[in-house]
Amino acid sequence: MNVLLGIDLGTTSLKVSLYSETGLRIGSQSREYPIQVPQPGFAEQDPLDWWNAFINCCQQLKADYPEAFEQIAGIGICGQMHSQVYLDQHDQILRPAISWMDQRTASIAERYNRDASIKDLIFENTSNTASTTYSAMHIRWVKENQPEIWEKTESILIAKDYLKFRLTGQKATDYSEASGTLLFDNQREKWSQEMFDLFEIPSQLIPEVSASDVIIGTVSAEAAKITGLRAGIPVANGSTDNSASAFGAGMISSSQVTLIIGTAGVITVCSDKPLIDHLDRTLCWHYCLPKHWVTLGIMQTAGESLQWFKNSFDPPDETGTESGDIFNRYNESIRNVPDGSDGLIFLPYLNGERTPYWDSNARGVFFGINLKTEKSHFIKAIMEGVSFGLRNNIETVESLGIQIQDVRAVGGGLKSQVWLDILGKIIRKPITTISGHDTANLGNIILCGKAIGLYTSYAETIQQLVKTDRTVAYPDGSEIYEKQYPLFLELYQDLKPTFKKAAG
Repeated sequence: MNVLLGIDLGTTSLKVSLYSETGLRIGSQSREYPIQVPQPGFAEQDPLDWWNAFINCCQQLKADYPEAFEQIAGIGICGQMHSQVYLDQHDQILRPAISWMDQRTASIAERYNRDASIKDLIFENTSNTASTTYSAMHIRWVKENQPEIWEKTESILIAKDYLKFRLTGQKATDYSEASGTLLFDNQREKWSQEMFDLFEIPSQLIPEVSASDVIIGTVSAEAAKITGLRAGIPVANGSTDNSASAFGAGMISSSQVTLIIGTAGVITVCSDKPLIDHLDRTLCWHYCLPKHWVTLGIMQTAGESLQWFKNSFDPPDETGTESGDIFNRYNESIRNVPDGSDGLIFLPYLNGERTPYWDSNARGVFFGINLKTEKSHFIKAIMEGVSFGLRNNIETVESLGIQIQDVRAVGGGLKSQVWLDILGKIIRKPITTISGHDTANLGNIILCGKAIGLYTSYAETIQQLVKTDRTVAYPDGSEIYEKQYPLFLELYQDLKPTFKKAAG
């Protein structure tokens, strides 16, 4: 039996899973690690925390599943985007990795966006605009503010690529990961020398880029000794966690969508050409498949909106119940609340909003409170407001010239049949949920399996390994939601100047 190992290097934890070649998850281990905040607006991590978490997971999996662990035929990997590791000439870490969450580069991004010609140049080369998220902004900050670090820097690796380097001794990255640097020409699938020149970053600091489904090296004798893995196991190039998760949910064709309601809300739309948004509302990145791209809409606080409500009005010390119990009670409590929550509309902008507004001043609003409004109305209105926000993002992507047909849903928020039905009525497209909760590592092992020749066709492999759960379809939607949705959009536009005034 061939066994494949998947590694998902997330922002706060790393998960390692063993799979059979038939897609059966044999076992899984995860380890958490901290985010360091040396000062407000900063967010950093120790790359050794990632490596040590991986070692611990491997050792535990080997102890729990010794036979399967010895049969590992390949390793697939994905990870958090943007976060970068600085190495010296001896490949020693020079400073903590700067996380994608870090906001220290706001003034640098503003500097590049202020000049229209430079902003246009960046967009022309990368299909995106500068923001605090991109690696190039962080690298530029190190160059300007830590010259003693910059002078010693010989190579820069994104998070998962550092783990690959520790495993194989090879430095490499993939198209999807390169998209998050703002140094990559997404349309031409190659590094942009113009961006290296603009940001004054020597191109030799950045590794070669290639497809996700190629083998970049094998587990070294040194790594084998530390992790317990067998030396010589092939390691795939891998992809971003967003790409791997969408791929593990079965997204392989243009017009397919993966929708996630987790802390944030994310729609990832697959296309066979870059969908360029000249209005700068969405993100355009490369997918984990060659000649495939993804357009992303990202809500800041989706599932987190309901979590906020729970923390504020049903804290554990008062209810004595766990989060899962509370959310089950919420589902029951809203069953008799009519669609539209008797006129209550929620704007889910509790911590600003990303796409399509990019408005850090936006805030959450309950509109339409009346004497009939009860606690259950607020709960359902939150679910409806988040769903309106997701529809807004879907329609924004469709305005770029693609008709979305197939929506695949993953993430904890849509375990609720009630919320799934609300979302189905609001977006008016069929939504299919995916069985299992580790789609990122499933995507990892499919990419790896293809790289080592275990799988020959992605379409056939997806059909065999990705299992769907349930589908909801409300093509006609709901009359009340069709009336409320324009009001939802209008409320934000009317309040936008007020949000800005309040922030000032």
